[in-house]
Formats: sequence, structure tokens, C-alpha cells
Amino acid sequence: MKKLFKPASLLFNLLCLLVFFLTGIFYAGWIGAGEGQGLAAGAIVLSWGVTFALVAFLGSFFLTYHLVHKKIIVVNWIFFALLLLAYGISHYRYVNRTKPEENKSIPIHSRPDSTTPTGDQTGVLTAFESAQPADRKRPAAPDHSLGMGYFSPNVSDSSILYFYHNPNLEKSMLEPTAQDSITFRKNEYNQFEIATAPPWLVPDIMKLDYDMLYFKIKSVSREWVEIIVNSGNGQSSFVYRQAGELVYWPEFLLNVNSVELLPDAGEKVKTRPLTTSGDIQTTYAFLRPVKIQGDWAEVVLLNQDFQEVGRGWIRWREEDHLLIRFNLLS
Repeated sequence: MKKLFKPASLLFNLLCLLVFFLTGIFYAGWIGAGEGQGLAAGAIVLSWGVTFALVAFLGSFFLTYHLVHKKIIVVNWIFFALLLLAYGISHYRYVNRTKPEENKSIPIHSRPDSTTPTGDQTGVLTAFESAQPADRKRPAAPDHSLGMGYFSPNVSDSSILYFYHNPNLEKSMLEPTAQDSITFRKNEYNQFEIATAPPWLVPDIMKLDYDMLYFKIKSVSREWVEIIVNSGNGQSSFVYRQAGELVYWPEFLLNVNSVELLPDAGEKVKTRPLTTSGDIQTTYAFLRPVKIQGDWAEVVLLNQDFQEVGRGWIRWREEDHLLIRFNLLS
């Protein structure tokens, strides 16, 4: 019985508690125990650590009673090495998350930008809004993929959107290295704007005075979203899924102000969601989607005063191309 109270045995009990607490937390992270649980995620992960620690702590008394004293000392050294390894991994992940390659992110107002129109030399932020105006009609680019929808990052004066290149889409103990990032700040009008960003950044939609920043979604996995970070050349990067909101095309179209058929698309407003159905003859100025059904959208026909004058169906996409242009603002 005296063996249980020797310094090496007591240290063994303590190290078991710490090592298996961390093991439980790492395991919970690996299996995604807290994913999609909101504010409860931290408590769920912590409960895994506590469960592992309690079981190991109780079992450590049984082991110290039966193990030879020299073996307990050896195991103590092994546990100590594991704690150092866990600290190293955690520190490495923290450094990689908080310190991306800073030399790639420079102040957005202090660099030239090839996307700036010749008549607009007020900086990249204005250039984005001039090149991709959210409140104007946006025709579909025939040489660009339609994508799955849009990714809207969380924007605050403390949030940072990190970009990653080909991360491991499966569970990994190591945090991937961020390749670049966007930071935000508030301007003199108390509105958010981009403070720093990589030189190649060209969002699909950017109008931060209306809290609009959208990147087209190329692919989605359990923890990652691949987004188009340059709408001009199709360059893509990966971001954490939890770093923003995924808005797929049906939901996005149901929240726009209005849509219009592309003049060269040859589409008409139909009485039913069939290409063979009759055309609606009612005169209208705008269309507002109220239901999405595959490639078709049920729309309300609006006049110039945005008053309803009828209803019908339109095809909003064909394969990987938009057949409409949309207005986000009135």
C-alpha cells in the first residue's frame, strides 16, 4: 500500500490525468465531436477530455500497485515526452493559424491593381466595386463556371479570413499553413472595409457598405470550402467552412431584389416549368423568384413600380451557365 504514495507513483497518477485529458481532446477534434454544435462545441470537446482523464486516473492506481517501481519511472518519462510533443503540436498549430505569410498581405490602398478601370484610380477597394457592382445587373460570364453558390465570410474588425492551398481534406493532427489572408477594419463612416489583402484578390461580389462580400463556391467538403478568389482568372483557394456562410444558388436567388432574363439567352417566361409550355404575354419590367425547382424558378412579374402584375416560370440556368442576371439592390 505504501507503494501508492511514493513520489514516482503520485507523479504517474498526475501525468496519466494530464496525458489522457489531452488525448481525449485531440481525439474529439479528430472525430469532429463538436462540429455543427455551435456554442456547445467547446463543452462537448472538453467532456471528452474529462472522460478520458477520469478513466485513466482511476486506472493509474491499479497500475502503480502492480507495476515495478522502475517501470513506473520509465513510463513517467514517456508521459513527459508525450506532453512536450502535445505542447509542440499545439504551439505549431497556433503559430500557423495566427501568422500566415505576412509578406503576401499588404495594405489594400497602397498597391497598384490591374483590375482598376482606367477612369478609376481610387484604389483596389473602389476597383472591386467598379468591376463587380452588386447593385447593377450582372450578366453571366460564358467562360466561367456557375459554381455551387456563394461563400460570404464573417466580417468584423477582429476577424481574419485565411486562405489555404490544397489542405488535407481528411482529419489531420497538424494545422495547415495559411498562404494568405484578408483583414478588415472600420472606416470613418463606421463601415467595414478591407484593410489588407493579397494582390490577386478579386471577389465575385463586393459592396461592403451594404455588408456584401461574396466568393463563388467551387467545391465543398466537411470542413473546407474551395472558393474562387479571383473572378477574372478563376484562381481558387480553400477557406475553413466555419469562417463564413455558404449560400447555395436556390437560397441566393430567393433573396435577390430582382432578376432579368439575358437578352441573348432566348428564354421566355413560361406558364409551367417546361420548355414546351406556353409563353406568358403579360408586360413586365422585373422578375422576382419565389420558388426554385431544379433549373426552373417560379417568379413574380413586376412592373416599373415593383408591383405584381402576374406569375410564371423561367429557366435560370442551363448546365453550368446562368440564363439570368440579378440585382441585389433595388
